[in-house]
Amino acid sequence: MAATTSFASPSPATRPAPRPLPMAGWRVLIADDRRDTLQALRLLLDTNGFNVVPAVSPIEAIRAAEAHPIDAALVDLNYDAGRTSGDQGFDLISRLRQLHANLPIIAMTAWATPELTREAMKRGARDLVEKPWEETRLVATLRSHCELGQALRKLNSLETEVNRLRATATPADAGSYEQMRLIEVEGALVKKAMLRFKGNVSRAAKALGLSRSALYRRLQRHGV
Repeated sequence: MAATTSFASPSPATRPAPRPLPMAGWRVLIADDRRDTLQALRLLLDTNGFNVVPAVSPIEAIRAAEAHPIDAALVDLNYDAGRTSGDQGFDLISRLRQLHANLPIIAMTAWATPELTREAMKRGARDLVEKPWEETRLVATLRSHCELGQALRKLNSLETEVNRLRATATPADAGSYEQMRLIEVEGALVKKAMLRFKGNVSRAAKALGLSRSALYRRLQRHGV
């Protein structure tokens, strides 16, 4: 009889670690004047499947936003030593918002106050992260805003398609089909925003680019 050979299962210490699930590869613009901060954020986000576009000044950030398609922007509010007013970051947020109407912009500062937060949101930021950041929360925040931004772009694309169909006198059934898809996407988008901001209507409306009353109407329409 031929001899049999048995193989012991590898110990937990020698077993290969499971490969992480692939991420969406979101491209994130990061603007901060400190290169060590940029390096730390790049390492964190690269590890979590993001593609980072770094910038050390507002001018570099604007040029990068013009040159690259980006899914979100994480921007510091101060770029000169000793500055804590946030004015440089507010101006950058305003300019990024002019370039990309639906771009998720997350402000970042070590000098967070209610006044700074309100002004950042007024200029077009959709969230604010305090330094030093908590890694898990930062990654989750960026991922959530990237997904929300993608949904907004899809909604805008469908709206454009519906308008095109109407303008070219496409048969009513085709227009109705596109309108149905549009409503489905809108409902999913509203629900995602409300979950992201834990039921805070004001913040969800801000993220969606809607007034509170417009969001309330959509919440009623979709039974949220």
